[in-house]
Amino acid sequence: MPFDQEQTKALSAKLNSKYVKSRTKNGFELSYIEGWHAISEANRVFGYDAWDRQTVMTKCVWEGIESGKKVCSYISRVRIRVRAGDTIVCREGSGAGNGSGNTPGEAHENALKESETDAMKRALMTFGNPFGLALYDKDQIGVRQKRSPIRKVIWPLLDEKGSCLSKHDDPIEYCSAVRALLEGIENHERLISVWRRNQDTVVKLRQDLPDLKTERGQHYGEILSNLYTSRLQEFAKQKVASSSDVDDTQNPEIADKVQLNENSEHVDPKFKNTNGSTICQQTVHRIRDKDHLRFVAEHNCLVCDRFPTQAHHVKFAQPRAMSRKVSDEWTVPLCAFHHRELHDRGNEEIWWEGVKIDPLSEAQKLWQQSHYTQKTG
Repeated sequence: MPFDQEQTKALSAKLNSKYVKSRTKNGFELSYIEGWHAISEANRVFGYDAWDRQTVMTKCVWEGIESGKKVCSYISRVRIRVRAGDTIVCREGSGAGNGSGNTPGEAHENALKESETDAMKRALMTFGNPFGLALYDKDQIGVRQKRSPIRKVIWPLLDEKGSCLSKHDDPIEYCSAVRALLEGIENHERLISVWRRNQDTVVKLRQDLPDLKTERGQHYGEILSNLYTSRLQEFAKQKVASSSDVDDTQNPEIADKVQLNENSEHVDPKFKNTNGSTICQQTVHRIRDKDHLRFVAEHNCLVCDRFPTQAHHVKFAQPRAMSRKVSDEWTVPLCAFHHRELHDRGNEEIWWEGVKIDPLSEAQKLWQQSHYTQKTG
């Protein structure tokens, strides 16, 4: 083989798309490389002193006057000689060129140069992709396309009205900002509104960055969801406490409708912030309310709007506990078909993301409609 390994590799490489130009001719778009680039590639691949160009033939095939200017057309034939070791490789190519000018000499010069350049490129093209061979393939598989610029992801923090409070290019900083916002809210209505505005971003965070986890293996998005759940439970307890001036255990109505587990459970405290701080442990209570379960089952299925339905407990609304369901406030209506499909799926959070429904928000709406109305009525 006359060419060395490095030259062979260069000749078989793809043509960089940034050197590809295009023009429209007779209603068709044509792709080409410019003459200077073909000469530059020949110098790079073969060497400045290892190749030469010879114009074998030129001929003026037409001349005349158009729009008051001298015009003419030429055809040329060019031979390329490449010295590869002890071997001389010869290739030839034919080309055509048109020229115009204020004088016959200017028109002939322009046409002659164009035809010679066209013939040279056609001769060099036979050596491989770097000289434009890839452009003869309709699909241009041999052309290296431009890489799409890496788009910087921005994570916006929204308030309850949807206005942007801040923008973050660091997902951990975004999670810290969400945490601080959720912890600083003083009423459940605003908490729900803020979460609704930001929940899609939190879901996207979990989908796009599945490895964004703490040292204990808990995803930052999951921790935010747990914090939201805990804050809602705080407001629910406050609502129950404010509905009576006596101790809950001495009020038969509340004692029957709200039963707190004797053993408290805790949310994973390892929410690492950029400054090293963590979310403090928060107590999780499980409320039992049979009337609320019946109220939930009176609604149509969240997914398909069918009836009758069953009250489904959203498992990830609270941390797991041995043989205990989550609080009855975290229930939503599902038909028998989708209830079974959800349990068969295994990973409930992914299932809800697939049907594009936030069960926590829906559960809170139902809780407000039944429990809060009963307490304040």
